Amino acid sequence: MENADSDLTMDMVRILLAKIYDETVTSDTAYPHFWITPEQYKSEDGRAAVAKTIRSLFHEYAEQYPTVFDKDEDIAVGDSTLVEAASVLQDYSFVSREDDADDWDLMGAAYEQFTHVTLKRQQGQFFTNRLVVKAMVDMLDPDIADKVLDPAGGSGGFATAAFRYKRRKAIDGTKPGSPQRERRLGLCKNSVFLVEISKRLVKIAKTAMLLTGDGNTGMTQGNSLDKYSNLDGWITSHCPKGTPDIIITNPPFSGQKTESMMMDPDILKLFGFGHRPDPEGTFPTITDDDDRDAGHGTLLIRQAPELLFLERCIDWLKPGGRIGIVLPKGILDNRTYINYRRWMLSRCKVDAVVTLHKNTFEPDTGVRTCVLFLSKPLEDDPVPGDYTIFMAQSRRVGKDSKGEPVFALDEKGSATSELDEDLTQIAEAYKTFRDIGTFTESETCFTAERGELDDNLNLNPQHYSPELNATLEKVSKFDDKPDWSVTTIGQLDKNIRIYMGPRWSSRSLVVEDPSDTTNLTPYLTANGALEQRRMTVKWFDMSRATDKQKECVRMLRVQKGDILISRSGTIGKVTYATRILADKYVISDDLVRVRVPDENMRAYLLAFLMSSTAMNLMKLDEFGSVQQHLQPRHIWGLPVPVPDSWEQVSPIIDAGKGMISAMEQTSLADESLRTNGFDSLIE
Repeated sequence: MENADSDLTMDMVRILLAKIYDETVTSDTAYPHFWITPEQYKSEDGRAAVAKTIRSLFHEYAEQYPTVFDKDEDIAVGDSTLVEAASVLQDYSFVSREDDADDWDLMGAAYEQFTHVTLKRQQGQFFTNRLVVKAMVDMLDPDIADKVLDPAGGSGGFATAAFRYKRRKAIDGTKPGSPQRERRLGLCKNSVFLVEISKRLVKIAKTAMLLTGDGNTGMTQGNSLDKYSNLDGWITSHCPKGTPDIIITNPPFSGQKTESMMMDPDILKLFGFGHRPDPEGTFPTITDDDDRDAGHGTLLIRQAPELLFLERCIDWLKPGGRIGIVLPKGILDNRTYINYRRWMLSRCKVDAVVTLHKNTFEPDTGVRTCVLFLSKPLEDDPVPGDYTIFMAQSRRVGKDSKGEPVFALDEKGSATSELDEDLTQIAEAYKTFRDIGTFTESETCFTAERGELDDNLNLNPQHYSPELNATLEKVSKFDDKPDWSVTTIGQLDKNIRIYMGPRWSSRSLVVEDPSDTTNLTPYLTANGALEQRRMTVKWFDMSRATDKQKECVRMLRVQKGDILISRSGTIGKVTYATRILADKYVISDDLVRVRVPDENMRAYLLAFLMSSTAMNLMKLDEFGSVQQHLQPRHIWGLPVPVPDSWEQVSPIIDAGKGMISAMEQTSLADESLRTNGFDSLIE
């Protein structure tokens, strides 16, 4: 630690590379150079000489990869620290027998754990959950000779996992020491490729591959979104466009942040997705580097990198090849992405869609994600018009929102050593589906038909969930009952209004911790409005408001009797606008307003919207990448059973009116406590 400015992670990588290089160039009978004797350790000159030797070993290795390592790159920690590291590492061999898969797996796992923890701590780097990596590799099932590419390779998690998977196949299918095994292991080494824009991460990936059993020549530095001809020569000669059998990747996401989007016009012009689609929603087709300087319509100012990577992966893939790509979940169902889904479905068959648990990438990011598995038709073969899509919803990912592991329980309720996760089960179900065309469906894994996708081309598995659709089917059956029909909430009555307030900026109006609120206006967030007691109140000074802000406040007020539904985060929570709530407070636009003039209909609808039935129906339509969302149109189109006469459901109406009365009484009691409670005694 004597050099506080040194990058300790990279120094450890450089030391490991020096150790590995020494093992590979030193014969079994020769004395290793990465070594310090007791006599050298006790001598200042001896320690300095050993440190110099280790630095030289690293330089010799780095000189072989001038595009990855800088010319003057060195181990930055001082001699004392370097010698201490060497004295610990020298007793271990990091280069095992080529076919000793267990040793390699252990070494690779230890290295990944080290780099992931330290890089996250030091640089905020982002890594794909190891369970997701393993499940994706298992589902893609690369063969020994398959060319596997990760065009956004990071520190090499997918590359090393694919290499381990292929090597295990090679070892399990051959005899120890046989020429066949040696040949297959050689194929494994030379058929895994990575492109990563960060030199730093390429160094880490190369080390990971060395510690996993070599194959590091395929780890290259470059920008996968650039012209193919500008990529590293190893890629252009060994894995050019049209040759990868499998592409597996987790590209960078923009998260809708402008600074994270691709804004380089020289990159954007290479992609159909870099242009604005025509009025029919069609993107221009850009076929090769020579044609990409031609005009293809309006170039966008910026584009999300994950969309460009999706297009590049499909373009780069070999006809007949397969893709596994992690993407924001909103790509599956947001209306803004429908043109991208249409483009993708016209070029690829969707083999599987898996939505990932919200904790999958926590605590680093809360972006909701999914994995798309696609296959590209052979040359001149059309994309099938209809086929079965495997769908799954991961509900257990083996950790909590803080990143702490969550272990499965045994029959006595005690924690086991196994992580509580379902990705292994999902991968196994998919392999069964792929091999025999069917499997035992569950609430986690099920199927949907391509030909039955709705007009929005919704690919979100939740939309096809057997549990949620069973609820929809039960509601639909009311149409077959005497004296009942099924309609939508929006069509219950022509006087119903369903809307949300305007989005606006209120920052200039907020008064922090006011001592006197007499002339201030109280504002409630969605959570504040849903609370039984109004504890989380913000205060606005409307004397500061512009005319536009005053109009927004007017539109955000609710009327007594409005039914309010949360539309973001945890969607579908329901409350009722009491007289005090309507008269006193301004309410967040995060609550959808449902205004029903008829008293009986309002009570019935409140009872319906507070039911698990309605919650399941709302979940069918929720969408979003970071948070789940509903729009007023979703509430408008929610199916609801309606009796021919309200007398048929008088107990439900009475229960709804009872809830309304209770909410009014609670609101009055809360107001009384605020004005006449204990605080008034103190004052």
